[in-house]
Amino acid sequence: MDMSPYRDLFVSEARSHLTAFSELLVKLEDSPNDIAAINELFRHAHSLKGMSATMGYDQVVVIAHLMEDQLGRIRSGEFQLQPDLTDLLLEGGDTLGRIVSLIESGSNNSEDTSRIEKSLAEFDSSSGVHNIRKNEPSIESETPPRQNTNSGSHQFRQADTLKSIRIKTETLDHLVNITGELITNRYRLAESIRQADAVECLEPLRQLTTLLRSLRDEVFKARMLPFSFIAERFPRLVRDLARKQGKEVNFELRGKEIELDRGILEEIAEPIVHILRNAVDHGLESADERVMSGKPFDGKITLTVSRDKDHVEIEIADNGRGMDPELLKLKAIEKGVITVDQAAQMTSQEAFQLVCKAGFSTAATVTDISGRGVGMDAVREAVHSLTGVLSIQSEPGQGSRFLMRLPITVSIIHAMLVRSGQFEIAFPLNVVKRTLELKPSEIFEETGRQTIIMEDQPIHFRSLRKTLNLPETSKTAETLIPAIVCDVAGQLVAFSVDCITGQQEIFVRPLRSPLSYLKGVSGATIAGDGRVLFVADVNALA
Repeated sequence: MDMSPYRDLFVSEARSHLTAFSELLVKLEDSPNDIAAINELFRHAHSLKGMSATMGYDQVVVIAHLMEDQLGRIRSGEFQLQPDLTDLLLEGGDTLGRIVSLIESGSNNSEDTSRIEKSLAEFDSSSGVHNIRKNEPSIESETPPRQNTNSGSHQFRQADTLKSIRIKTETLDHLVNITGELITNRYRLAESIRQADAVECLEPLRQLTTLLRSLRDEVFKARMLPFSFIAERFPRLVRDLARKQGKEVNFELRGKEIELDRGILEEIAEPIVHILRNAVDHGLESADERVMSGKPFDGKITLTVSRDKDHVEIEIADNGRGMDPELLKLKAIEKGVITVDQAAQMTSQEAFQLVCKAGFSTAATVTDISGRGVGMDAVREAVHSLTGVLSIQSEPGQGSRFLMRLPITVSIIHAMLVRSGQFEIAFPLNVVKRTLELKPSEIFEETGRQTIIMEDQPIHFRSLRKTLNLPETSKTAETLIPAIVCDVAGQLVAFSVDCITGQQEIFVRPLRSPLSYLKGVSGATIAGDGRVLFVADVNALA
């Protein structure tokens, strides 16, 4: 029987088993007597072996069988899971992942599996392993009967697959573009109806608006993926880095079910890896250092994902050594990143942002993990490119907290439209905190910067006209100055504008050269009357 039509389904299910296997294995290190987890690990290996036997992928069958044997020894109470065996089983999973990738590509090449097969077959658990106590409950009794791998019980769930189909990511991208163009044209149609005073067209326009919103929601839903899509590798990453450095680290992941646009997930995965690597390498002390400072010997890193309306917050926090803003300033002065005068005017929040400067690093030595001053620079650029906000908080001796605030999607967004001179600019609503009307007397100078007081707190004040190199207009003492308050790298900045023209859903188009070199803009959109509106990059404007 020709099994090639089932290859894509095999690859999908095999990767699902391998991902779950790796995640469970890392978790099991912290609770080696977790009977349910051991049973589930065994079932993943067993199912993978059965599927591969059905498809005739002998290499997968052999390795999965050897992994199953070792898990069977743990399940029977012969010995407990130990770090060396965990490393070996994870390596076996990595090998299977590479074989699955070769199967997916249709390549005739094969993976050399002789070494991993030998290591799994000859693993000796006698060194430093404590046998499970005889009075502990037997895992075997709770395990469902093993299925016959040749019985056909591992045939793929064809009925389930009829309920869903695979769609190429390019097709989804194209659907988003079409939806964006329809939204733009809806505003142009509304403008034409307004100018023609065609009252009879208002009801069809309302119905069209409702249908477009439904289409937008469905297209976005098709592109949404849970955070777990990129997060499954993070526990393994932290575990391997900690083992390499001889550190004890507890890693906790919360909110992995929160969904984001596929495009955002792809862009944010590597920045998260950078922060996690820095947290293990720089943030957390060694066990000896922690004990000497009165802390628990094992450090903790927490990755929390939460959603609030149209944006997602990704927080990575550790309970390590933290950062001293004054020491960061001194390091930046030493490297020529800032001047002494600039350092004197810096707030603690601005000092923490120094770690995002290109080439800036607080590491005493360069390692293969970090220390070259490129990681956090890449994080900041990735977050800004997604019209997001990166804020950093830290306290010496207590740890650090990195918070990324991102839109759910970056293609079609809600924006606040403002006008300064002949320019109309769209500010993404996810960075706008509130609007104000100020009198000139409410603006004053502090530490060389224009400042206003909002809710008893001083915040920086910038003229959007001045930022755009436009001439300032004269104002009387009673003139009210419209302003929008934005979140810029965790700090509030107020931008004065000529007027606020309203809010609108916009389709953001990327800028190409030479417009891509414009400072302070991240994209553009088309207004209802055909005008081009630039989308503000508040991080560059501030």
